[in-house]
Amino acid sequence: MKSYHHGNLKQELIDCACRLCERDGYTKLSIRSLAKESGVSQTAPYRHFKTKEVLYASVATEGFKKLSKAFHVDANKKITKKHLVEIGCKYIEFGLKNANTYDLMFGTAVGNFADYPELLESANSSYENFRSSFSKLANDSDEVIAFKCITLWSMVHGLVGILRKAQVVADEPMINPEAGPMSSAILIAGNLEDHLDKVISGIIEN
Repeated sequence: MKSYHHGNLKQELIDCACRLCERDGYTKLSIRSLAKESGVSQTAPYRHFKTKEVLYASVATEGFKKLSKAFHVDANKKITKKHLVEIGCKYIEFGLKNANTYDLMFGTAVGNFADYPELLESANSSYENFRSSFSKLANDSDEVIAFKCITLWSMVHGLVGILRKAQVVADEPMINPEAGPMSSAILIAGNLEDHLDKVISGIIEN
């Protein structure tokens, strides 16, 4: 346990909450557990987080900021399909390495993002980075680009869940990875860049 009694207490509490979320899962994260872990009084966190959802929103905000940073591409650079493949790989890597935080970011524990302006801004910013990079390769109208981009994002987002399951299956000796859809998922995991290259090519060209 580390005691937080100086500097920016709110940010230190958020950092501590992020670690707790990833370590134990967001369902076990509470204002009480945060106070205990951070070494402050039970009432101290309530000055910054009136409810558990406010705390969740703060953790999710940090998650989206880290996600944006993970696949940020310089807007002044020429974007190639290779860049999009790298963005997809980094997105998936983030989802696999930060599974509990990812679940909070895209789950229903936080209701309307519009109630939390900083969260809404960080979530929109991460998607806009993704959309902006894609739009530089797609020679289509804004409407078609928007449709293709959400299609690509949905596929990459879905791969996170599938590959998380594939990791479990691959590590389970009692399950035959050659049988059922998990065999394809395991193959994708082993050739992720090639798979994303084909997916991106198909979406851009159609």
